[in-house]
Amino acid sequence: MLAGRSGGRDAMPAGEPVPALDLVLSDGSAFSLEEERGKPVLLTFWASWCPACRAEAPAIQAAHETLQRSGSRAVGLAVDARSIPAARGLGMEFAQGLVSQDDLARFGVELLPTTILVDAEGRVAASFVGEVRPEQLDEVIAPLLAAR
Repeated sequence: MLAGRSGGRDAMPAGEPVPALDLVLSDGSAFSLEEERGKPVLLTFWASWCPACRAEAPAIQAAHETLQRSGSRAVGLAVDARSIPAARGLGMEFAQGLVSQDDLARFGVELLPTTILVDAEGRVAASFVGEVRPEQLDEVIAPLLAAR
């Protein structure tokens, strides 16, 4: 797994259905992407040792807060167990889960960070490889929330 500031392509093309994802989150709750249908959700694949992941943490937290006001949320998907407790120290106040190499492959994650915004129908609304900027997230989240 590589970490970087920018990537050369989207992890998943817009409009593509997202694969299934089921895990136990850091708050002890079960997470199923299928059960999130009907509302957008932001998935951020990251690691605490990744400089770009740490740099984008405030943007991801702000996006989570925007989504949360509308009953949606962001979910952190850490590639190693040490990253989960580090999330709070980086200001990420949303639940975290540990993903497997198989999960990374199914979501097309080759570079960290990778951020995937899933629409209410379970399709990719947008994906970003490398550090995402707040305005990029705002541009995609606003129409998804307006459509609800």
